[in-house]
Amino acid sequence: MYIRKPHKRNVMIEIDSLSLEEWYTCLKPYQKITIEQLVSKYGEERAAEEWLTARGPIQTVTFGGTQTNVTETSKYWSRFKDEFDKLICGHPDYDKEQRKFLTAGKTIGLGSVTALANWLAPIINMAPAILVPALVLVLHTTAKMGIKAYCSTKHFTNK
Repeated sequence: MYIRKPHKRNVMIEIDSLSLEEWYTCLKPYQKITIEQLVSKYGEERAAEEWLTARGPIQTVTFGGTQTNVTETSKYWSRFKDEFDKLICGHPDYDKEQRKFLTAGKTIGLGSVTALANWLAPIINMAPAILVPALVLVLHTTAKMGIKAYCSTKHFTNK
């Protein structure tokens, strides 16, 4: 195993610099209410984590009768962040998706959230609709920092 720096490209994908309220327009009303409450309590990135790892009421069982596994729910956040970082920062696993953004001359914006959720959902093993609120928050946070600065802190591990 070795640590590999993100793939370098001449052109970086950009994220639209929108206000959090503008990003919220991607959300369904029930999601927006919950996300706003989580953001006010935890801040944006932690709110995204709380959203993805929420287990619902205590002592409930999932469809099929098995109890929700705490270890598995905590892995959703790390898988989400790993895949998001690879997509945004130019990892070769996402060359096809990155080329789509770059050849269209697009930045990642409101219209891209659903596509991103659809690309990441099967990898993370979550429904795209569940990923949208977390994507909105992480995209907003990343846009504030800037992609170049954000990606400069990322290093991928090859297995």
